[in-house]
Amino acid sequence: MVSQQVIQALGHAASGSLGTGISTAVLAPLDLVNMRLKVQRQQDGGDHYDGIIDAFRKIIKNEGMGALYRGASTDIAKSLIDSFLFFGFYNYFRQRNRHPKIWQELAYGAVAGACAKACTTPLANVVARKQTSETDKSMAHTLREIRAEGGIAALWSGYSATLVLTLNPSLTFLINRRLADKIVAALEEEDIPVAWIAFLLAATSKAIATAATYPFQAAKAHLQLHDQPEEDEKNGKKKQDGLYVRLVRLFRGSIFGLVVALVAKDGFRALYDGMQGEILKGFVSHGLTMAAKGFTHRLMVKAWLAAKSKRVASRV
Repeated sequence: MVSQQVIQALGHAASGSLGTGISTAVLAPLDLVNMRLKVQRQQDGGDHYDGIIDAFRKIIKNEGMGALYRGASTDIAKSLIDSFLFFGFYNYFRQRNRHPKIWQELAYGAVAGACAKACTTPLANVVARKQTSETDKSMAHTLREIRAEGGIAALWSGYSATLVLTLNPSLTFLINRRLADKIVAALEEEDIPVAWIAFLLAATSKAIATAATYPFQAAKAHLQLHDQPEEDEKNGKKKQDGLYVRLVRLFRGSIFGLVVALVAKDGFRALYDGMQGEILKGFVSHGLTMAAKGFTHRLMVKAWLAAKSKRVASRV
């Protein structure tokens, strides 16, 4: 027999996945614009965008309306898988501890996010390449291109950054639950409809978490697109470096080293390129996701209860 915890986790996973797929499809153009704004300082050639509106205008003018949806199908597939795994793991872990401490709740989200991203990072890298390219290559072609540049490991470029960014969904759910426990409960006592309040709480929580972790999101975008070997490795030099030099090289190749490098090269503003669009996207996307998730989950629960009652009635 499948345990009740597993059934509940699967229900949340399926409904959360569907909600994420809907929001990803709706916000695909904004996601593409955000990606281009993040990496435009490091891109050779191409258009320069002065904000979200200017980016939309130039992309439509120079590449056509269809360019706004470049990589959207891969992104939706990645989001469905990613969200299914995240919501499944997160709700399974959390159901084992109904009253977690703050550090435990953050840990649940981080572990769930790490497990999900381990499976979907190659797809995320394909999406990043497609969104920043002016030609629409197939997913298979892009995967071969990434592999040719850096081997199998290159498909997981940026995963180390993703481990840091697991704090984003962790913070989002922590803030959302803490606010909801106080605000929604109080509104329900006053018999006030809470659907829109729940949407705003979910959206606001995501916006706060996105603002807090955005520099690492910008660094991750660069890792996804510019995961190149060290210069001396390109030249074929054999290195017999000491521990200190190896540690420095390891730091430079990490997300923290890239954050420092971006600041040194382009200033602190480089860490926040496109942040307004990302916060807007996070606000709308997470609100839509959680609203669709709640609606879908209720329908699934009703359908399951109806099927269960039918089975019981047929046995009588």
